[in-house]
Amino acid sequence: MPRKNNSLEKDDYNSWLNSNLLVSLSLFLCTYTVLGWAIASTAGFWLFLLEQQNISLTFLIEQDSLLFIIKIVALFVIITISLFLSTPVALITFVFEESINSDIKAFIAILFWSVLLVFIFCSFEYFADLLVVTAVNILFRLDLQKLKYPRWVVRLIIFTLAFLSFMSGVYLFDHFNSGNITDSYLN
Repeated sequence: MPRKNNSLEKDDYNSWLNSNLLVSLSLFLCTYTVLGWAIASTAGFWLFLLEQQNISLTFLIEQDSLLFIIKIVALFVIITISLFLSTPVALITFVFEESINSDIKAFIAILFWSVLLVFIFCSFEYFADLLVVTAVNILFRLDLQKLKYPRWVVRLIIFTLAFLSFMSGVYLFDHFNSGNITDSYLN
């Protein structure tokens, strides 16, 4: 009899684990889709700024191509930062390994990070998207690591799904706004 009870507990754990993975996957996909929509809505503004500054890059690249390049660069910057921030142990050892060798260096490092944290909290509206993306990446990464995937597979899955959902958000924005993003800025 104890074996049946133990197997029932294990089945309950596996069903909870699978549902937790589905929740984190849906949060991950929704977050990157909304982020793609948000970046696509501001890409026209960045294109307008580049055109107004008479940057020579705008003379070499067509307007539609430059708009696509802005979106792709934003995607890769966001994914790179979020993947870097979603591994906190590597981040902590990278940041603090060299800075806390003596008392003076430790004091300066703590002072610097305190000022940086105050700056982040004072301009929270700019860092909120990065915080949400990082939290979703950490949640999804932990759920994938529970399934015992290697690290490189987890990173590949996260990158691929983030790319696809981000680009679907960009596509949905362009589709529902007829692709005329810069018309409001040019008039």
